[in-house]
Amino acid sequence: MLGTPEREQIARLWARKVEQDAAHIPQPQRHRNLEPASAEFLYSLAVGIGAKRMVEIGGSSGISTIALAAAARVSGGRVISIEIEPQRQAEARVTMARLELASYVDFVLEDAAAVLPTTGPLELAFLDCEKEDYIRFFDMLRLSASGVVVADNILSHSMTGYVRHVRARPGVESITLPIGQGLELTRLPMPA
Repeated sequence: MLGTPEREQIARLWARKVEQDAAHIPQPQRHRNLEPASAEFLYSLAVGIGAKRMVEIGGSSGISTIALAAAARVSGGRVISIEIEPQRQAEARVTMARLELASYVDFVLEDAAAVLPTTGPLELAFLDCEKEDYIRFFDMLRLSASGVVVADNILSHSMTGYVRHVRARPGVESITLPIGQGLELTRLPMPA
């Protein structure tokens, strides 16, 4: 489980996101964050599989980054945090420094399409970006054997096309979990 300092920062970020939603701030200006229960799950999954090489596509202002960096601290791993919006990533950097997790994160301010071909094999990938990019970015991932992909907003955004796409791959195991806005947990085939 995440520690108290991590949970406090997640609660702070989540409260602001809820306030922005209630104020009907235009979607592009809102901080789009992972729900706290989903962050707890993501942390537990990453620790449970011992993930050392992780990527998040769409870090926003840092809830998922907190979860993955805290897991990297346990596993001795690293997280590549890709975000295209500078202000959101700047806030995530401050939060990671405050939590003493910055040394576990490689922050990349760029379009994921330019970054993913350079990542090398990954053990865990987290998708929480523009929904129309999920399939394209999933196909660009370079995953290790039995690598895991977690995609957010599967239920809230009716991501049936993405679910069909990942489940069509031979040997893939994939399940939709009713955690937060819905997570699709996909595992690639184990090596023969």
